[in-house]
Amino acid sequence: MAIFSWARPTPLAITRRLPADERVYLLSDLHLGDGTPTDSFLGKDRDLIALIERVRDEGARLVIAGDAIDFHQAWAMSRVIRAHGKLMGELARFAQDRGIIYIWGNHDYDISLFRDMLRFEVCSALEIGTDVLVQHGYEYDPFIGPNLEQTHVATRAHHLVERLLRTWMRLPLEHFPTRANRVAFWLSHKAALAGSLYARFLARTGRREAAEAIRRTSWYWTQAQLGNPGCLVDGACAWLRGGPYRTLVIGHSHLPGRVELEGGRVLANTGSWTFDNTQYAVWEGGDIQVRDWTTGRVYGDEHYRPILEGRHEHLDLLGWWRENYLGRLRYRVIEERRRDGAAAR
Repeated sequence: MAIFSWARPTPLAITRRLPADERVYLLSDLHLGDGTPTDSFLGKDRDLIALIERVRDEGARLVIAGDAIDFHQAWAMSRVIRAHGKLMGELARFAQDRGIIYIWGNHDYDISLFRDMLRFEVCSALEIGTDVLVQHGYEYDPFIGPNLEQTHVATRAHHLVERLLRTWMRLPLEHFPTRANRVAFWLSHKAALAGSLYARFLARTGRREAAEAIRRTSWYWTQAQLGNPGCLVDGACAWLRGGPYRTLVIGHSHLPGRVELEGGRVLANTGSWTFDNTQYAVWEGGDIQVRDWTTGRVYGDEHYRPILEGRHEHLDLLGWWRENYLGRLRYRVIEERRRDGAAAR
C-alpha cells in the first residue's frame, strides 16, 4: 500500500487500525518544549491533562498525530520532562492503561523515545474502519515532504535565532508583529528580489527547473503568510478525491477545520496546541468534528474557503510586499489588525 505526496509515492512503513465504531480523540502538533520563553506550548499542561481525563472517563481512544515534542526547540528529552513532568506522566499512564497511538510527524526524528520510554504505539498512519486515514500531513507539504532532512537543519536554526533574540519570528506577521519579525520580513523581501533576478538569469540560460524552484519557494512562504501554511490543501484534496478513503485526517499546518468535498469526502485538520490554541478532533458515529478545548468552538471550513477558492493563488512575496509594505518597517496587515483590535475594544 502507498500514499502519494503530491505525485511522489511513499511506502507506509507501519499502519495501525481501529474499528470504525470506537470514539477516537485525535490531537497533533502539541510542540512541547523546554518551558523557556520560546516554548510555543505556553504552559497549557492543565488543559491537556483535563482533556486526557475526559478521554479516560469516556473509555475512548487517544491518537496523537505527530509533533508532540518539539525537539528542535528543546534540544533534549530531559529538558521537556523537567518543563512538563506532570503532563508527560499522565500521557505515560494513559498509554499503559488504555494505549496511545502515535503517528510520527516531521519533527519526530527520534521515535524511540515515544515507543520505548512513553510506550506509545508508534506508526506512520492509522486507519479507522475502512474509510478513514489519519496521517501527520507533512506528506502533502510540497516543501517539507520531499526535503525532510534539509528542513530539520532550517528549523533548528530558526529556533536558535528565536532563543537568542528571546522573541517570536513566525507567520503570519500580523500575529507576531515583533521588531525582529518585521526586520526578518524586510530581509526576506531583499532575498526575494535577488532570487527573482537570479531566476530570470537561470531561465534565460535554459535552466528553467532551477528558476521555477526559486519561484515556488517564494510562493510557498507567501501562501503561509496568507493563511495556507504548508500549502498542503491542494495535495491532500487531490489525493483524497482519487484515493480509497472517504475521510482524511491530518495535522501539520496547525490550521483547524473540516472541509466537505464532492462525493461526501471529508478533509479534517486537527489544528494544534501552540500559542493560544487547544484544538482537537473527535471521530464518533461515522463522522468527525474539530473543536477547541478551551472555548468549545467547532471548526468548519471557514479557514479553508479562501484556499479552495484560490483567492491568493497569484501572489508571491514581491506581490504581497507591494500590497503591504508602508515603509519604516510598517506593514498594512499589522496596522489593520491593530485598528480591528482597537475597534473591538
